[in-house]
Amino acid sequence: MNQPNQPIVFGIILLLATAVFAKTVLTLSRAVLRGAVRDLHPLDRVGTRIASVLIYWVLQKKVGQRVSYNTPPGVTSKHHLLIFWGFLIITVGTIEHIANGLFPSLSFRLLGPLAIPVYWTIDLFNLVVLVMLAYALFRRVVLKPRLIPMSLDAGLILLQIALLMVSHFMFHGGELALTPGQSYGPVSELVGQALASSSIAHPIAVVGYWLHTAILFFFMNYLPYSKHIHILGALPNIYFRELDPKGVMPKLDLDDDNQWGVGKVEQFSQKSLLDQYACTECARCSNFCPAYNTDKPLSPMHLIHDLKDEMAAREPLLTQLEALYQQAGAAHQHGDARKETLAKAPEALQKTIADLDGKLKELPPLIGGRIKEETLWSCTTCGACQEVCPVFINHPLKIQQMKTFLVLNGEGIPVELQRTFQNLERRGNPWGATDDRMAWAEELDFKVPTVSDTPAPEYLLFVGCAAAFDDRIKRSMRALVEVLHAANVRFAVLGEKESCSGDPARRAGHEMIFQDQAKANVDAMNEAKVTRVITSCPHCFHTIKNEYPQLGGRYEVLHHSQVIAQLLADQKLALDSKMEKKVTYHDSCYLGRWNGVYEAPREILTAITGGDIVELPRRKEHGFCCGAGGGRMWQEEKGPRVNRDRTQEIIESGAEVAAVACPFCTIMITDGVKDAGVEEKVQVLDIAEVVRKSLKNIAAKKAAAPAEPTQSP
Repeated sequence: MNQPNQPIVFGIILLLATAVFAKTVLTLSRAVLRGAVRDLHPLDRVGTRIASVLIYWVLQKKVGQRVSYNTPPGVTSKHHLLIFWGFLIITVGTIEHIANGLFPSLSFRLLGPLAIPVYWTIDLFNLVVLVMLAYALFRRVVLKPRLIPMSLDAGLILLQIALLMVSHFMFHGGELALTPGQSYGPVSELVGQALASSSIAHPIAVVGYWLHTAILFFFMNYLPYSKHIHILGALPNIYFRELDPKGVMPKLDLDDDNQWGVGKVEQFSQKSLLDQYACTECARCSNFCPAYNTDKPLSPMHLIHDLKDEMAAREPLLTQLEALYQQAGAAHQHGDARKETLAKAPEALQKTIADLDGKLKELPPLIGGRIKEETLWSCTTCGACQEVCPVFINHPLKIQQMKTFLVLNGEGIPVELQRTFQNLERRGNPWGATDDRMAWAEELDFKVPTVSDTPAPEYLLFVGCAAAFDDRIKRSMRALVEVLHAANVRFAVLGEKESCSGDPARRAGHEMIFQDQAKANVDAMNEAKVTRVITSCPHCFHTIKNEYPQLGGRYEVLHHSQVIAQLLADQKLALDSKMEKKVTYHDSCYLGRWNGVYEAPREILTAITGGDIVELPRRKEHGFCCGAGGGRMWQEEKGPRVNRDRTQEIIESGAEVAAVACPFCTIMITDGVKDAGVEEKVQVLDIAEVVRKSLKNIAAKKAAAPAEPTQSP
């Protein structure tokens, strides 16, 4: 549809809109690149990153999955898929609109016979998107899903997108009414037929054309200031997603107090800052968060919003201050060097810098301001939020880094954790137990070998603090050792040389204690020439496998469920009898979500029960936390307890045995069973204990010992 001076007017609008958009993107990029850690490496594993974009951005793999524990997969997310894919197709039409606006002779008509299917596809998807927008409005206003309310911003976005679709039909329909014989698609043709021989066909076409143009460029510039900023941030965030093992905290240089956690938003890494612009506000993270689901003051989605608001508040001041430092010649200086340079600057410039610096300091602190301390301490580090995020936001790491700031700077540490840290420093274990680390083995019928008397063992069995000092978990460790002994596995333990793995300290924010304890273990293990490690605790498993390499400890690390499953598969263990009781399995977060070990425990239980396992509704990657991670094991819990929520699900399954593969889970689920008063109906057993009860080639079988009370943390 050619109009006088169309290219000139269109070109001016395009130039202005693009200039404003470019300036906004530059500002957003500057905020991201301000991150203290430069971890955006575009040429690192390019093939894998491109594949990620295709799978998770183009195909929207995670968007098609369930949005909460109570929602079947895809039920409330399919409209998002259709809107997104519709937009990709409609963007092809937008390219033509811009090209035709500048050069009226350019259009898809140049494609010849291919033009018709292209136009029809674009036209039909305009209708699909319009229908999905109507459903989106209905969903927000009538269905009202949790954490996705109707708002002015959401309403404006829906209105603008709808106007884009409607204006498309207006100007194409009007043009068809004026020039019969062409085709832009079935919907536009219907509009054209309705306007045929009408005096308003031309005005409708003109209004539709310029309305489409105006909305297109306004929408482009409104996006960065709206909740739909994720349209800009999602693709790069998926491309730059962390490809290394999940749940790994970076090693801090403790000699540099600027690395003592994150107390200012710009101390996050560049990727961490990019996360804030990628959030789609789908609420999956909060819907799957065990803290949020038990009324704790933590909503991962709102945490990301708060961090984005913090960036918006600080960035203008930081940019101005940076420009002034540049003017004074101190842009790349720090500390005393910067002070000396500023002292030589003009007095007026010094005053301006001082005033601006004062404004920055007057802003509320990040922690205690936008982010409340109790929000951070509510996190169990289960990883449920990160697992379900469609754009790979790493919520747990942000929380851990802010907790580290609090702890290393001695601010707002819960009293219970202060006691735990003292126990770790003085006794080498979070319980503060004074027993020796081998007392747990005294009831066995054979001597457990140590690295001192067993040179170059096939495996090092890392016992862990829970198995060494908690009376309930001691039984699990003895069962494991008997199983390994029966299968003639050559193993040894560190004995008194073993210290806490460091997980409780690091996850509770005390990096110094973690590094001290991890280094001590690495030194002992390297001295013993350890190459392969077995752990029964997923927290030790995760830490030794994924974080000890930061300190020079590189080993092949296996969880005891993996070892036992392989022993059964290799027929090195022979089962005496099948378990006749109904068995269910509770997935450990650190074993499952963080390390992908889901099948080994199930293979064991399948062999023992003959395949009759009762699966819980919340399982595998969507399993529900026991509530003990992130230092929560040693903190009092306010409000509904996470472990009781999980235990109730186990009780409702009708299972008589709740099999677990983690000491923390054993303690928490056992406590939940006791609180529910169903100890006679539901037995909580570690995987190793289940196997121990079913083996025939252990020489000395002892009657099951009476239940012992779990030692309180």
